[in-house]
Amino acid sequence: MSKIKVAVIGAGGKMGTRTSNNLITKFPDKFDVKLVETYPPAVERIEKERGLSVTPVKEALDFADVVIFAVPDTMIRTLSAEYVPLLRPGTVFLILDPAAAVAKELTLRDDCTFGVAHPCHPSYFKWQKEEDAYLDRFGGEGGHQDIVMSKICGDDAKFDLAQETARCMYRADKAYIMTSEQIAFLEPTLVEILGASTLYAMAETVDEAVRRGIEREAAVSFLTGHIFNLSANFLGYLPGNPPVSDACKVAIGIGNRHVLRDDWKKIWEDDMLEKAIATMLHPENPKL
Repeated sequence: MSKIKVAVIGAGGKMGTRTSNNLITKFPDKFDVKLVETYPPAVERIEKERGLSVTPVKEALDFADVVIFAVPDTMIRTLSAEYVPLLRPGTVFLILDPAAAVAKELTLRDDCTFGVAHPCHPSYFKWQKEEDAYLDRFGGEGGHQDIVMSKICGDDAKFDLAQETARCMYRADKAYIMTSEQIAFLEPTLVEILGASTLYAMAETVDEAVRRGIEREAAVSFLTGHIFNLSANFLGYLPGNPPVSDACKVAIGIGNRHVLRDDWKKIWEDDMLEKAIATMLHPENPKL
């Protein structure tokens, strides 16, 4: 069986390095990979640190069955307008984030297949048997993870090739197929606008705990353990789907009124703590 010919554009960047490393080192019998990079420090990293060579873009595009476009979102409009016209008919062109596709900034062609592939990153609900897998918080370096994908346009059989390539470059267990718009609802809406902002607030609130004399390791252990437990509870991963305590339900209501605001740090004020406890214990006579 002949190898899948892949060109990685932006191969010296963070995502370009991760994805190309996996194709080259983990699947050498399946993929023949050419690296494209123009930023001098990134070229130097490829050649000196990784011991690999850089291929001129036209040569790489003439060679490739699949092009992985690992460039920043802000550059996709300009660079796709330059590179997509150079593709051979039938090429698969894979971007790593849906934003440019949804914003219609990605140059397309009727005779090529275009897709999006984005990692979910290792979930704490996924079993990570090996220690190196457990320590891989980002994914692609041993940690078990899934990916999401969409076909922007093109041939279904070619998109199958895109899926195979994406699962290997991310070392993914499963590819969830959806529209590019649905991926965009996952990121930024789900995991950045909501998820990242609330998680960042959790990290800041650990600092508040430390300021009040609580040992940082204790605060982190308490916070992350409860996040794991509550996530399992709210997302239906606990056997029997047991409800949280009545006091926790009251506390959630307090949080909805006082945390999801610009002045959320007032929950660390002494009188707020007193009122919160009083309200949790006596919800029939709320103080907040």
